[in-house]
Amino acid sequence: MKIVSVDTIDRGIAYAEACFETFRVIDGECFAWPAHRQRLAVGLSEFGIDLGDDDYESLYTAALDSAAQDGASDVLVRITITGGDAGWGLTNRALSPAAYIQAMPFFSPRKPARLMLKRWPFPLKEKRAKFSSDYAETLRALAGCKDIDVLFEKNDLLIAAATANLLLYRQGRWWTPLADAGVLPGVVRNHLVKAGVAHEAECPLAWLEECEALALCNSGIFLRRVVSVTDRKALDGEHPAFRELIEALAGEAGIPKDI
Repeated sequence: MKIVSVDTIDRGIAYAEACFETFRVIDGECFAWPAHRQRLAVGLSEFGIDLGDDDYESLYTAALDSAAQDGASDVLVRITITGGDAGWGLTNRALSPAAYIQAMPFFSPRKPARLMLKRWPFPLKEKRAKFSSDYAETLRALAGCKDIDVLFEKNDLLIAAATANLLLYRQGRWWTPLADAGVLPGVVRNHLVKAGVAHEAECPLAWLEECEALALCNSGIFLRRVVSVTDRKALDGEHPAFRELIEALAGEAGIPKDI
């Protein structure tokens, strides 16, 4: 084990003073970068960290460059912004934030998802951005489970999967849980809501019994069909309603042609 004595430590490690965004770069293009940038800015502002337009432009350029250096035409990129190195103390600010960019070829989970229903064990709170601390809490909720194909519920309401928003088809409409306590306002989710294809509502657990189709969405998988939820429900992975979701995304910059 490597043991290092330091005078400073990255505040993202010490206090989870960090936000991140994950997205795919396909043939040099990213889907909905302005939405990723806005959500990142919202999260950082809650730490009192404000980046300028030039900073965000540099971040985006660096992300595209990292994707290009990877050599693949479809690359998954994560930008993490932390508070940066600082001395001891909760309120001892760093001189400047730090940015970390990771890139790797994207490998699609071709198989439809089989979700395990699990209760969210913590009090629900609003998720306005992708805070590192929230995902540390998700790891605790998974309790060591390496399978992230989990559907969380709390107080008899459906929330989301571990890393994706939920889309549920019933009574001729796609529904998605309200972007409120416990539900991240996902970029793909919001695009579908603004397009009028998905509708926000409280989604009772009982809807699982009557729904016709389920899907997961995020900026990595875009859309993934669900064929079962534990032993409660078998679902049609070829339901014609999936066409509505696909058509709302197809043709947009940064969207895979085989969506």
